Amino acid sequence: MFDSSFDRGDGGIPRNDRRLLWILRLAAAGALTGVGGSANGQLPSAPLLQNVWSMPGMAAALNAGSGGGGSVYAAAGSWTPASGRFQISGGVGSQTLSGIGTSWAYGARAAMPLGNPQANFGLAAFAGIGGASAVTRSADTAVTDTTTTLASRIPVGVSVGWRHAIGSRGFSLYASPAYVWTMGNGQSKGLLRTGIGADVGVTSSIGVTGGVEFGQTSVIVGAPAGTVYGVGVSYAFGKR
Repeated sequence: MFDSSFDRGDGGIPRNDRRLLWILRLAAAGALTGVGGSANGQLPSAPLLQNVWSMPGMAAALNAGSGGGGSVYAAAGSWTPASGRFQISGGVGSQTLSGIGTSWAYGARAAMPLGNPQANFGLAAFAGIGGASAVTRSADTAVTDTTTTLASRIPVGVSVGWRHAIGSRGFSLYASPAYVWTMGNGQSKGLLRTGIGADVGVTSSIGVTGGVEFGQTSVIVGAPAGTVYGVGVSYAFGKR
């Protein structure tokens, strides 16, 4: 015998709470997104954002970031198992850096929600990796094109967040402080960076994320060089 307000396929979470989790799962895709979530902190020129809640299933997002002498446009996706114990997300996009040019950038992240999944306040831990490389094309065919390997980055951090439901919609606010190890061209440096983000549920499937990242900077090419801003739109697949 069981309570009909529970869906065993979603780990025994009450449907009202499942609906709220779906509404607020935007950073699950995040860049990455996670703007929108999740691998953003390691996707160059996108802010470090990681929400603290996850919902079983898949989500996708489109993200844009700018700041520190660069910009990026990326697509991202995430997956969380039925247990909701962890979340895996990744993203790929086109990055442009001043004086370097345009290149492909990538990022991947794993996150683990901690605490009560039904609470309004939450905590999560995360780690990821990302980077990019750029090719400088020469107008002179006699001159060899130059490939610049931009800084790789490995962030490890925690997120704290708060969420609130408004009818069938909701929003969440969170902060993601992290230690970001950057490496490139024979140099390496550890940076303390913090992302602050907000997720807003537009519908039960569509959400919008916005955020900013700031903190220590590095002169390594492609490493964080200032404040970075980002926005994203995400879509959660499956029933709500």
